Amino acid sequence: MGLKKPQLGFELLHKIFVAANIRRWNDQATPVEFLELDKQAHKIVIAYLLAHFEQLENQRTIDFERLILQFCYEFFERIILTDIKPPVFHKLVKHHNKALVDFVCTQLEDNLRGFGFLESMQEYLYGGVDNIEKEILKASHYYASKWEFDIIYHFNPKMYDVQNIKNALDKQVHEYYPLAGVRQMMYEELREIVDMFGQLRFQKRWSQTPRVPCTSVLGHTLIVALCAYLLGYDLGFSREMQIQHFLCGLFHDLPEILTRDIISPIKKNVEGLDEFIKRIEEEAVREKILNIVPDSIAQEIVYYTQNEFSNRYKKNHQVIFSAQKGEDFLQEIKQESIYQPIFGEFLKYCDHLSAFLEAKISIEHGIKSKELIDGAKNLEYFYNSKSLNGIDLGYLFREFKDS
Repeated sequence: MGLKKPQLGFELLHKIFVAANIRRWNDQATPVEFLELDKQAHKIVIAYLLAHFEQLENQRTIDFERLILQFCYEFFERIILTDIKPPVFHKLVKHHNKALVDFVCTQLEDNLRGFGFLESMQEYLYGGVDNIEKEILKASHYYASKWEFDIIYHFNPKMYDVQNIKNALDKQVHEYYPLAGVRQMMYEELREIVDMFGQLRFQKRWSQTPRVPCTSVLGHTLIVALCAYLLGYDLGFSREMQIQHFLCGLFHDLPEILTRDIISPIKKNVEGLDEFIKRIEEEAVREKILNIVPDSIAQEIVYYTQNEFSNRYKKNHQVIFSAQKGEDFLQEIKQESIYQPIFGEFLKYCDHLSAFLEAKISIEHGIKSKELIDGAKNLEYFYNSKSLNGIDLGYLFREFKDS
């Protein structure tokens, strides 16, 4: 029996990358460029923090799978309705929401049919669903927008309508004060962490070569998280593993806040440098983040960021690093007593898939360099025959066609 192609196809991947070209606040004088992909990544990081504070301080149960799925629904809607300005969008939603949602789902039907969540996505976007996860996503959406606009406001507070927009965003965030995390973000420590994640929006990948779209470190982490999550449907991963892969994908580059995106040739060819950088990164994460957040969040961030591409799981409250690879690791984790399994080598595949697409899509746009061409070629060579659980993972490297 032959290998099956993954449900995640090139058309959907291209649509996800479109978000890296959608410029936000393009009717305002902005000191830096704000992009939709970065805003969405910032939003889900904030949602993660709000969800944990809601569990810790308000003792509410959060379904992280539902949080991730509902985030995906909102993200997919945004990349289809890309050119509608927020005030117009809100009026359209009020009067023509069903028609808008039907349009979005029709546009995405071929791309999402195989994942089995198109109907629940449609129901959610119709507005017929109310839950704490949706409330957290709304608060995160408004806070991420406010974070952006505060920068614009301080850059030029006297521009037309700027004060009104700031007042509206402040009011929208204030409406979510019942959420424990929103109150916490008014204090310096948690706000500083949100700012640190925001900084990754301005840190560009492949900084040594021109590229279009010029994705950021934060945008890259969201693409890795989405690829891992969506490919997990094909690969038959458990619900728990799906959640862990999304979150690990989202946080895996967090230590680069202070070291910047040091390119692989430097890391690999300067003896001892990679290990030294990792020590610096771990110290920075401990000092700037782990000492500030509650223990439950700190433990998860350590789990997601240290040895991020190793195969691991937790057992009896201990982290176990596995020596097993590939499908042998998937067999090993079929124990009832293990939890939070992470297939690190699969996440590395997703990380490299994102890098490959960053290079190939830029080349497709006519912006190419030796680094991009060689980088894409080397990754294609490495992964072209990769398969797992009967799924042809090499297809996404091997069959990419430049238009």
